[in-house]
Amino acid sequence: MLPALASNGAARIDVASLTHDVVLPDGVLGSVYRSYDEALDRSTAPLVYVSSRNHDHLHLVLRALASGRHVVVDKPAALAVAEVEQMVAAAARAGRLIAEATVWSWHPQIQQLVQLTAEAGPLASVVALFSFPVMPADNFRMQASAGGGMLWDLGPYAVSASRVFFGESPVEVAAHAHRAEGAAVDTAFDVMMRYASGSSLMGRFGMHTAYVNRLTLVGTAFEATLDRAFTSAPDQPAAIVGQRHQAPLAITVPAADAFGCFLAAVVEAIEDGRPDAFATVMLADAAALHELRRAAGV
Repeated sequence: MLPALASNGAARIDVASLTHDVVLPDGVLGSVYRSYDEALDRSTAPLVYVSSRNHDHLHLVLRALASGRHVVVDKPAALAVAEVEQMVAAAARAGRLIAEATVWSWHPQIQQLVQLTAEAGPLASVVALFSFPVMPADNFRMQASAGGGMLWDLGPYAVSASRVFFGESPVEVAAHAHRAEGAAVDTAFDVMMRYASGSSLMGRFGMHTAYVNRLTLVGTAFEATLDRAFTSAPDQPAAIVGQRHQAPLAITVPAADAFGCFLAAVVEAIEDGRPDAFATVMLADAAALHELRRAAGV
């Protein structure tokens, strides 16, 4: 996030970190605080990015909005639909922007896939794989009390992929959560979402495997696969490969920073006087994530 802020023209970035030493980007001024409350009391920043443990999001978002600032909150925005509704309502009352940082879809590689679907669709299926080796036990994602678990951590990718590629809510959601032996939270989940058209999204998300981060889209006249789909490397071009009308398909997408692209849209909405630009999507994803968790029995 720090390089993305700098690339969007932030000349000063104040950071509050409870655990890490902070190194600001070259040429950027700022203060470092060891308390979130101190940062919110003393910093004059007009925009706050909340990237704390999941169970702290609601308190910090509401505090930042009450201080008159715009807010971007890491995914998942909150641990209940009602909490997200509370955030959106507080932002509306304050006339401030609230957005959830599900940034992957802002990368040009995803826009290329959406364009391909529009040109060679309709889309029949999406297969999503996002999995990696198990995290250390002291990571907050392994702690139930901090809002841990892969449905909270990776579920936002599944539901936002549904929104991005299908643009509609599924008519059926089936999911199964897995828990590694001795774990206090769900450590992986499988999901299938079916849509009124008969199309589907299938996915495996979690931390039981070697690293994989891939999307495959299959349509009427095309098939396309993209690696590093959900967490792209900002300094490397992306390659979409497959076939279109039975001919080889190869699209190279120039390197881009998904966080930077997302933040540019946030800044544009603020400058254009559209503080509610992200609210509808935020609420829709919260409701979809609730349905995913319900289907998984978590």
